[in-house]
Amino acid sequence: MKPKIVSNQIIRSIEPYQAQIINRNSKGMMILPGESLFILETEPAGYVPPSRPHTRPEKAANVRLVQLQPFGAFGRLWMSGPESEIRFGGPKPRWGVLNALTGV
Repeated sequence: MKPKIVSNQIIRSIEPYQAQIINRNSKGMMILPGESLFILETEPAGYVPPSRPHTRPEKAANVRLVQLQPFGAFGRLWMSGPESEIRFGGPKPRWGVLNALTGV
């Protein structure tokens, strides 16, 4: 099955109360108030990109993995950091890899 990006969004300037609720269920690093949250959903779930950085811009970016869910109907990847890092240096290079995969 060819992987598909179901949704991707950036939530800007997380409020302190929102950060507290997200961090309560987080299995990764904590999101801090004022940072941006990037959410990527893929179908099927096994195609969520791995958590380690692959490209030079990703390695240099100041982004942190908040949550990774590679099982279920949809895979989810949550990353946090400053908005400029999320928009330009974060996980977006991985999308080209997902779109290049072929399937039945």
